[in-house]
Amino acid sequence: MFNKEDIEVANKTSRANGAVGKNALTPRFVREYLESFYEKEETLVLDFGAGKSAAHAQAILADGWQVTAYEFGDNIDPRVHNELALMQTYDVVYASNVLNVQSSFTMARETIKQVAEVVKEDGRFFANYPASPRKSGMTPNEMVQLLLEQFDTVKFLGGTKSAPVWMCSK
Repeated sequence: MFNKEDIEVANKTSRANGAVGKNALTPRFVREYLESFYEKEETLVLDFGAGKSAAHAQAILADGWQVTAYEFGDNIDPRVHNELALMQTYDVVYASNVLNVQSSFTMARETIKQVAEVVKEDGRFFANYPASPRKSGMTPNEMVQLLLEQFDTVKFLGGTKSAPVWMCSK
């Protein structure tokens, strides 16, 4: 599906410090949404592109939510990530610092398609699109157009127009 070089580019952007875990913007929106609309015992959450340490997933898991961390390439740690995570569907899926590290339009489109396939029909997908790094060079508007190929709505939640956080639904 993805070539080795594309995977390596994305894997190299994984980080375990800075705006990760409870400090990160996208997981903060996810937590607020979860707490407003879901019950912890009944809700499945996926951290898509969780990074080596799955810091965001660990922070939401510590809050009592059922979170699965998914990663690919050399970043997979079987103690932290579930390689079979894409075999089921989730109420809420989020991708923090994922869309921006897709190295091409084609890779971004395929990633969004993978995400859409695991979001339940009434579920939500949260994603940010940081200004840096942007491996594909796509603008936020171009990314929204890709999201709209798989989702009916893409709602701006926060961040900035040049570095937005979105919530998508089918």
